[in-house]
Amino acid sequence: MKSMKMVKKVQAGFTLIELMIVVAIIGILAAVALPAYQDYTNKAKVGEAGSLSATAKKAIVLAFNEGRLHTDQTNNETFGLAPAAQIQGKYVASVTAVSTSNLAGTVTIMMRATGSTDIDGKSVIYSIACQTGASCVTTVDPTSTVLAKYLPKT
Repeated sequence: MKSMKMVKKVQAGFTLIELMIVVAIIGILAAVALPAYQDYTNKAKVGEAGSLSATAKKAIVLAFNEGRLHTDQTNNETFGLAPAAQIQGKYVASVTAVSTSNLAGTVTIMMRATGSTDIDGKSVIYSIACQTGASCVTTVDPTSTVLAKYLPKT
């Protein structure tokens, strides 16, 4: 008998099914990651509202502490701030400070240019409530028109 040589074939490359499985896994990961990433970036864009409104929030607290917070303070100029349309950022169109009573005020921030219909043209509203003999507390007002999932915590 002749001896037969066994030739062993070495697989080179990937099979079609292996490639299809990898593509399916990448597709599933992308389907989950993309919406989460978009929410993350939108929340960061809305975060600009907090930083640009800091001066207006402090102006309301200062007016209260000095005893000059009154209901006739209906625009930024009465708080010594720039006009609302001049306080802008990349994603913020305007910042408006208004006194709602002798103990409270609101700061309204209008959003723009985020590329999201859930944010553009909508507002973030901060409410500042003060107590005589105590401090002032700033909260995000639930009447803000930006979706709640994008709003800052405070």
